[in-house]
Amino acid sequence: MASTLIGGLAVAAPAMAQEGAADDDVVVITGSRIQRTDTVAPSPITSVDEELFELNNVVNTEDLLNTLPQLIPAFDATSNNPGNGTATVSLRGLGTTRTLVLVDGTRFVGSGAAQVVDLNNIPAAMIERVDVVTGGASAVYGSDAIAGVVNFILRDDFEGVEVSSSHEFSLDEGDAAITDVSITIGGNFDNGRGNATMSYGYTHREAVFQADREFSQVTWWSPGPGNDPYIPGGSSNIPGTYIIGDSFGVQSDTSGEPVPFAPYNYAPTNYLQLPQERHMISGFATYDITDNMEFYARGIYANNVVDSQLAPTPTGGLSVTVNTDTNPWLSANMRALLQGDATYDAATGTNDITVARRMQEIGTRNSLRDTNTFQGVFGLRGDINDNWSYDVFYNYSRSSISQIQSGNISVTAFQNAVFCDPSNTAASCAGVPGMNIWNGPDSILTQSNSQEVIDYISRTGAQIDVVEATQAVASVSGQLANMASPMADIAPALVLGVEYRENSADIRPDSVLGPDVRGFNQSLPVAGSFDVYEFFTEVDVPLITNKPGIESLNFTGAFRMSDYSTIGNAQTYAAGLGWEPIEDLRFRTQYNRAVRAPNVGDLFSPATNGFPGATDPCSSGLGSYGSATIDANCIATGVPAARVGTSFQLNAQIEALFGGTSTVEEEVADTFTIGAVWQPSFIEGFTLQVDYYDIQIEDAIATPSLQNLLDECYLQDIQTSCDYFVGHRDPSTGAVTTPELYVANIAVLDAEGVDLRADYMWDAEQMGLSSDMGSFGINYYSTFTIANGYQNSPTASYVNCEGAFSGNCGEPTPEYKHVMQGTWYWGNLTTSVRWRYVGGVDIEPSYSGIVSDREQSIDAFNYFDVTFGYDVTESARVTVGVQNVTDEEPPVLTSTSSEQANTWPATYDPFGRRLFLGANLRF
Repeated sequence: MASTLIGGLAVAAPAMAQEGAADDDVVVITGSRIQRTDTVAPSPITSVDEELFELNNVVNTEDLLNTLPQLIPAFDATSNNPGNGTATVSLRGLGTTRTLVLVDGTRFVGSGAAQVVDLNNIPAAMIERVDVVTGGASAVYGSDAIAGVVNFILRDDFEGVEVSSSHEFSLDEGDAAITDVSITIGGNFDNGRGNATMSYGYTHREAVFQADREFSQVTWWSPGPGNDPYIPGGSSNIPGTYIIGDSFGVQSDTSGEPVPFAPYNYAPTNYLQLPQERHMISGFATYDITDNMEFYARGIYANNVVDSQLAPTPTGGLSVTVNTDTNPWLSANMRALLQGDATYDAATGTNDITVARRMQEIGTRNSLRDTNTFQGVFGLRGDINDNWSYDVFYNYSRSSISQIQSGNISVTAFQNAVFCDPSNTAASCAGVPGMNIWNGPDSILTQSNSQEVIDYISRTGAQIDVVEATQAVASVSGQLANMASPMADIAPALVLGVEYRENSADIRPDSVLGPDVRGFNQSLPVAGSFDVYEFFTEVDVPLITNKPGIESLNFTGAFRMSDYSTIGNAQTYAAGLGWEPIEDLRFRTQYNRAVRAPNVGDLFSPATNGFPGATDPCSSGLGSYGSATIDANCIATGVPAARVGTSFQLNAQIEALFGGTSTVEEEVADTFTIGAVWQPSFIEGFTLQVDYYDIQIEDAIATPSLQNLLDECYLQDIQTSCDYFVGHRDPSTGAVTTPELYVANIAVLDAEGVDLRADYMWDAEQMGLSSDMGSFGINYYSTFTIANGYQNSPTASYVNCEGAFSGNCGEPTPEYKHVMQGTWYWGNLTTSVRWRYVGGVDIEPSYSGIVSDREQSIDAFNYFDVTFGYDVTESARVTVGVQNVTDEEPPVLTSTSSEQANTWPATYDPFGRRLFLGANLRF
């Protein structure tokens, strides 16, 4: 099979990209707008072509992208909690907001206030290739291209009819099925002056529950260092009600008797694979109006419905007043326990206690996310003369997201229903049904008016998001024919352009999702927009060509000036050199100054509640209490002296308020890459590329870490951090109560490493075999991570995440990762084997002292996938493959060291061996 030209990079298909272009080809490379015959990428680019998508049965693009070593998985089909039904991408693990996602070089509408692109809305059936650019590219594309760019190139010139279908499922369990069908129709018209293409795609993905896999059926707790067996655990919010008084903590059984507390296993009802149903329609058209003017258009519509499901709503540590003397559901022993508590008020016969209850009578919590996304691009392009061309386009995209969140409860209604038992005749209890929470699991269902109670306390909330993005670009590009360097025989290339962008988000939750809700987090309205006017330019200047020791020496540069309605002026720029000492070898280096302007969420989000994991040093139960500094600062910030060092923190999560601010400014990144490309003439079809990257982000937009603030105040005696907790502690218990944390330019992030890739395509004859044996291809791509970490605030400690997972680092970031694919083309049969390697990682050091021995590290994982494709006829092809052939199970961790389902399901395959079948018919 001959190598093919992909975006200016020659590739032995199926392949990661190689460099070089045929002398007569004019190309535009992702990461540059320069058009010329001899352009090669100034910064590292990896291209994944459509054959690789087919061989690996890619239905959702993030599945393939997450196997690439330079990506750290973000949200995908397994992201239930955390997760929101979207699929996102994060280059180098620097965050989804710092990876710019493009479609055919144009921006695509994002999702939510953060405006992060949901990859579910990009038509996988129409993807020709995906280009991944490492390093900043803000001078070329504008804001957000800090870690790099992911550019989806779609097929826009198609003739004929193509029908494709695939079905995959777990081979051993028979579940996790994904079905995908697409049909594409295209053709030329008006004697070849125009082409129109239409495509429709349908995807159905079935739900898999954590109960369906042995490793995720039970929520495991860590027994701590030196211990091996995990402890069955879960949540302190239990169906039988966990009752906490001043001097006790018990739960009630079905008879209402106080019994020792046992945690609730919340795992089984959570999704391991989120169900999805998607319809996609895309259309493309080009038409030559004149010899020098082509009209082009693209339209994409996607309807994507994804459900998330969590265990029934926990009340959290909710304060309630109980009519201790008269409540008819209290057993004699429970009544005596409550009346013997220090908070019992004999005069009123009431007691103020804390309850943690799992509302399983209402059912699971479900968030049904229905997204309708549209993008329309219209443009004109053509030649001005022999040296200059132009491109003008308008791009409008809109995403409308409807979310229905069921299974919530009203805090006020819950408190009223507990207080207003059937014996309570207070006027305030008129119309309030009493609620039995005292007789174990499902005690509400034992009431004759159980449905009335459920209707009274339960809440179904709705939220509508409308996110819009507008982009208008006009550019000219060409060669400065009379300005060639005296030592070069190629003229400089130049691009000049202007751009206008506008982004807006309008998020409207109903009143149910306010501060009174428990279940899903509170949501408040967010509305805001900003626009930017920009001028940009790029140059590619051949300095020396065809000289001894210098086949070519090129300077590349880019500059963009931006005027934002929010942050004012910002400038980005890039400079690079490319040197070919001989025809077989090329060196390249580039420096970029990139920015990320604050998005709508950063600027306009009101303070809403969240529940980060944190340990309060003032509480001995979950903290590290035990010094005079802690004593003094705990008391100074509002903890009663008698409560300091007692176990008043009930959960590993602490509620806090998070919001944006209009004073936040842009992030600034300096990125540097240097590398070499070797294509030896004596090894036909071989390319080796090595690239070093260094990305440093200053003034990064971040929310202060609650754990950092707690540690800085109570352990490090930093008084500015203590200010966050003054007035935000319960005066009776000392518990932290909703401190307010707003985004600011306070963080530093960095990523450093080496990418290595090798591509080799050869015929059987080169190995001394018969030509009847066909041809072979091998592609290897790897990343060696030298550094990856962050500092969340000027006073916080720097966190090293290379080779680490969990704790302050989150998703595993191995020091070495690779994907390697070997393919044999023999007649009508294509056989392909893919090897995915994820290097070993250790627990992030701050957590190593609190987890068991089994959680201290995760060994390296090897996954092997095999695919067979057979051309039945010239127009019909069938494909069969097995992913994870050796049926590797994911590492089993605890809730302390895992993300969800006792593992990291986006990094380690949670479904086991899977079979897929595919068919493609084209005529």
